Amino acid sequence: MKFRWLSKKAEQAAITMAYCRVMCRGMTIEDAVRETLGNGQHCTNPEAISDSTFARLCRAVKEHLKKGA
Repeated sequence: MKFRWLSKKAEQAAITMAYCRVMCRGMTIEDAVRETLGNGQHCTNPEAISDSTFARLCRAVKEHLKKGA
């Protein structure tokens, strides 16, 4: 099965939720992204995400953290 976003805005929603998990729950960026994708509300087949897409999501969360600081 192939990794796929459920909607056009799902990627940005996942980035925002991962950011919230880092800020509120003190998780690492990688763990927050994995948990966000794993809940099944933003994408299908999160276990099939490519390394480059995962790294891009982590970088986007890191950018949000810099802006919020």
